[in-house]
Amino acid sequence: MEKLITILPLFFAVLSLLSLLSAVFGLLFMHYSAKYRNYRLGIGWYVCGVLFGFWTVLVFLLKRKDFPGADQKVCWQCGVRYPSNFQVCSNCVIDLPQINTEEKQKEKRISRVFGVLLAVVYLLALAAGIVWGATVAKYVADAVFSEESYRISVNGVFYDKMGNSYEDENSVVMYDEDGNTYTYSEETYTDEDGFEYEEYYYIRNDGGKYFEMDCYITADGWFYCDKAGLLELYAPDTGSMTEEELDEYYKNSMDAYNAEYRYYDYPYVDSDGNFYYDIYEASWNENGELITAENDMSI
Repeated sequence: MEKLITILPLFFAVLSLLSLLSAVFGLLFMHYSAKYRNYRLGIGWYVCGVLFGFWTVLVFLLKRKDFPGADQKVCWQCGVRYPSNFQVCSNCVIDLPQINTEEKQKEKRISRVFGVLLAVVYLLALAAGIVWGATVAKYVADAVFSEESYRISVNGVFYDKMGNSYEDENSVVMYDEDGNTYTYSEETYTDEDGFEYEEYYYIRNDGGKYFEMDCYITADGWFYCDKAGLLELYAPDTGSMTEEELDEYYKNSMDAYNAEYRYYDYPYVDSDGNFYYDIYEASWNENGELITAENDMSI
């Protein structure tokens, strides 16, 4: 996401430049193309070209068949068209403008040059939009479909309390103080309406099943199940803190929030004041120590 935010200003700068060039080249193309056809380009085409860019050019190309031909003379006063051999407007009785063949060919070449430049710029803008859309789609897909890692890895692997290593965080084995082991399990169920959903458990070595939301890790790194729901979210008594202590508390909270790693920002406590942490966040180092800010040597 940080990379996406970094390239966002660059993308808008490139797109703005391409849009500006598209408007300029579109106006110049319409101007010289109309002049070649003895048509006085109205201010409306310029305004529309600035506002709508390439789409104005498309309309201009469709309407171009209604313009006078390059070999026609147009009375500048009444706008009536005459063949090239006519010299005087029969309505206004004024001289018709002379056709400069060389100038006409020059205007034709210039209009083609700006037409090609307009097409190139438009294709570049279209390509930039496609690339940007694909980039955003990739980041969105990664955010939606990628699995977030809650545990802290050490040199790319995860450890359990006994110092055993695993490549997958969900494969990490849990232990209790009695020597039992617990492994993670996902099970799919179908409700009465036919919708499938998943439940997450820890399975003890003797087959006992424990719902993940009831499972915690003690401050010493042991498995603990709170089936009775006795644990409470830890909340320090900020009301008894001095102003300096309160400032320090909130500063430390923000530092923890902005830290690169998660250090159990939401501990739980029992009635005796013992701390417990969510089991899905529990991480150990290669020595089997529960990782904290003090012993995480990777930072």
